[in-house]
Amino acid sequence: MKFRLALILHALLLAAGLFGAPQAQAGCELFAGRYDGPLFDAMAQIEAGLGPTVLRAMEQAGVSRMAIFARDKRKHSGVASVRELVRTRPGMFVMGVPKSFDERRDLSGGFIRDVLAGVKSRDYAFVGEILFTHGDKSHGEQTSDGERYVDPGEPGTRRLLDGMKGLGAPLMAHWEVYDWERDWPQFHQIYAAYPDQIFIWPHAGFGSAPQLRTVLAAHPNVVATLSKKEARNLALAEEEKALQLGEAIVDECGKLRSEWLALIVEYRGRLLFATDAHKDFRWRKYGEVVAMWRRILAQLPPEVAADIAYANAQRLYASAR
Repeated sequence: MKFRLALILHALLLAAGLFGAPQAQAGCELFAGRYDGPLFDAMAQIEAGLGPTVLRAMEQAGVSRMAIFARDKRKHSGVASVRELVRTRPGMFVMGVPKSFDERRDLSGGFIRDVLAGVKSRDYAFVGEILFTHGDKSHGEQTSDGERYVDPGEPGTRRLLDGMKGLGAPLMAHWEVYDWERDWPQFHQIYAAYPDQIFIWPHAGFGSAPQLRTVLAAHPNVVATLSKKEARNLALAEEEKALQLGEAIVDECGKLRSEWLALIVEYRGRLLFATDAHKDFRWRKYGEVVAMWRRILAQLPPEVAADIAYANAQRLYASAR
């Protein structure tokens, strides 16, 4: 019951545009440190008309570079807005393939052709988020299946990856861990079958530290963003799915949990700071989210913080060209 109430409250806050970085609980001693080095936001996305919002948010938060892709919805496609950002601010943005919301069960032939054409022409430096496993969110579309699902074991995924061989473009494969027994074996096979393909795992699947360790230890071609791991994800519409997700990387006082601190230090070269700012409510809270991450990064050894905050993304996206 308490968890369900938390889900409802979370949905209301999202709808009001008030949800942002978590606040420290009463009685907590706030961590005074702050990472003031450069930041490369390794994952962000926009719909139409949000270009000026992006520039303003980055400037105010002190974010130097960003990997960005469009949310390609028919009525609100951000493709033109992303292209305008890249055109007017060369060197500030790295552009990815637009995110499709139409793929189900298997990747369609048209989607595969569009992705390969854009990557081969060097129009795009990486493949923006493909929604393989995406549970319905309390503040978003509700589907009859309770999730958007593209089976990575179907032929389309391998056709896409075969076509990407030698192109050097990272691919963002979004899958959430709420059905670990179904999805991890599938991705275990895919990662192993394409060892030269770099896969970006957004939000580390909202997984636990042991789950992320399992994936990273098994596959050196996988990197993960830490976006949205500053708070436990309570946005899944189904309580059963939500309960399968991992905890936040910080405790209620904003202190890095010991298991996450150890994991981040161990895999310092394969983890990325990112916000996954997307809709307007997330962009409105961009500064708060970045400020939270500056406090988190300050709890790491300085050289590790520098890797997570900027250097890893700089290497990753530079190699894509």
